[in-house]
Order: sequence, then C-alpha cells, then structure tokens
Amino acid sequence: EDILYDHFTAPAMKYKRFKTLLIDYMDDVPELDPIEWIYYLDIDILVGAPFITMAKALNEKYYIRQRFGTPSVYMFKDPDPDKYALNSGFIIINRRTSDLCLDAWRNAIDTHPDAGFDQASINHVIENENSNHCKMVGLDVEDYLTYPNGDDELIHVIFEKHFSPLIHIFNSCFAKKVSPEVMGEFVADVLDLNDSEREEHKYGKSVIHPSTAKWSR
Repeated sequence: EDILYDHFTAPAMKYKRFKTLLIDYMDDVPELDPIEWIYYLDIDILVGAPFITMAKALNEKYYIRQRFGTPSVYMFKDPDPDKYALNSGFIIINRRTSDLCLDAWRNAIDTHPDAGFDQASINHVIENENSNHCKMVGLDVEDYLTYPNGDDELIHVIFEKHFSPLIHIFNSCFAKKVSPEVMGEFVADVLDLNDSEREEHKYGKSVIHPSTAKWSR
C-alpha cells in the first residue's frame, strides 16, 4: 500500500505525460497509419451510449473534422471551471496536425513540475496558445458526459436506466464517494451484463479507492 501511495499518485508520478505522446505511440505501429483521428479515453471512463452518435454531434457543432484552421486538440470543460479549464479524460486528436498542441502540453508539464495534475499544465498551454500556434478547444459537457458523485446519484442513474455516452467515474475524486457494491451494480448495468455474468462477478467488481490507494473487491 505504501508503494502504491508513494509512487503512483500525483504529483509523485508524471504518468499523465504519456497522453502527450499518443501520436508517437501510434507511429510505432504501421497498421495504424490509415487512422487520422484519435479518440482517447481515460481508463476510468465508461461508454454508456452509442459513441458514434456523440462523435457525429460534436463534429457538427465544433467542425472537428475540418481540414483547415489552427491545429487543435479537443477536450471537455472541467467540472471545476474555477480551477481548471479543461479535463483530459477524453481527448480528440488529429494524427497529422495536433502534435503542436501535444508538444506544448508536454513542455508545460516538464517546465511546471509542481503543477500536479495535467489539467494545471493545460491551463498554461491555453494562456500561451498564441506562441504555441495551437488551440486547446473546450467542448461543452451538455448530455455527453456525466460525473457520478456518490451512492445516491448512482442509484438514481441505475433506476432510470439512462446513461450518457461517456461516464467519468473519476478515480481521483468522485469514485471514493461510491461504495464498491453500488459501483459494481452500476458497472454491470452500463455493460448490460446478463444474470450469469453478474453472478460470476468477473466484470466491474474492482474499484480503486484513491483515499486509501488500494484495491477493493
């Protein structure tokens, strides 16, 4: 537990820096060369409704797939707008043009080591976007993304059976307010598991509790 707490929590580990190298990782795999657009999701984000429907709606509103204009990276606005502008749990990246933004983000992480979370580094990029020659675009959350906050809210969502396209469990914040039992039922519903799969408890039964930095099952 001490190892987990000391080495795998911000700011001890700059693991978020790897997000800025997504294009580089894809360039190492020739089979991925035809892919132009990257939709990145953090591991604690569930897809609760057809993803393609959301992607088309965002493209129509923000002209994401246009082939001209300032190189950009797209993220949803952060749930704490007074502190952070954007949240990097979901990122839309253009394989050919977004490298300027990712380079600027990585530079901000490296030059502001005390910033902690990657959202703080994104703030630095936005403040200097003219010199970076790229734009970090904030997407309105609307009905595309939810942040379940506590047992009561999750139980209501389970009862209503209405899931947003993206559900950010938010291991570093909201997840610690949810009991493993409720989280397990919620994940099983989002994944639409049948009775047999639910009884096997093979899916969605592991929930990380950041407050204790250990796994609960």
